Amino acid sequence: MPKRSVPKSRRPAEKPEPARREEVLEAALALVAERGVAGASLRALAKQLGISQPSLYHYFSSKDELVSQIVDYCTNKMIQIEPPERPLSVVEELPRFVADTVTALWSTERHPRFVRFLFVAAMESTEHRAVIRRTFEERLYPAFSVMASAFARDDRERRELQGIIWMIVYSLGLAYMERRALFFSTADDPDLLDQVEWITRAGESLVRERVLACRER
Repeated sequence: MPKRSVPKSRRPAEKPEPARREEVLEAALALVAERGVAGASLRALAKQLGISQPSLYHYFSSKDELVSQIVDYCTNKMIQIEPPERPLSVVEELPRFVADTVTALWSTERHPRFVRFLFVAAMESTEHRAVIRRTFEERLYPAFSVMASAFARDDRERRELQGIIWMIVYSLGLAYMERRALFFSTADDPDLLDQVEWITRAGESLVRERVLACRER
């Protein structure tokens, strides 16, 4: 009698390539944020992902390239974040819109990890520091100017609004960094929410005093 062929065991369906790449970068982000670039071994990363270490080189060729990919990936996520409220339509709504956007960003688990990652990567390597700085200068800082220009009537207003945006973003960023990245507080920490509201109202006051009052003269 002819031998029966034994069916081969089916391998589970692999995740689509973009989803798998995100999984690798998210795992690497968490590992580097916890252990630093030098302490985050590729062996540990591969073990965490359940793959062989050589398989990691399908996604990046070196640890330096991995750092660059994490910076690019998380920057894209930052740019794509949507504030919880509707898009603003008048300049008076700008401070609340900016504050809501920052809050939405820091309410994720990724962003506090990313901030810890940025600090350890920048401190461990001048090359990594250069990559991070270039990303900020080319992709993040211009967003402040674009937002200010959308509501400014002239260069003076643009400078004023850009300064107000910077004030809100960096004041809130420092508050969130302390609570979320350093002390691991939750996003709904009452003291943190009080700080958010105070800084938002300060921004609204500056818009009234530095922009709207000048328009009425």
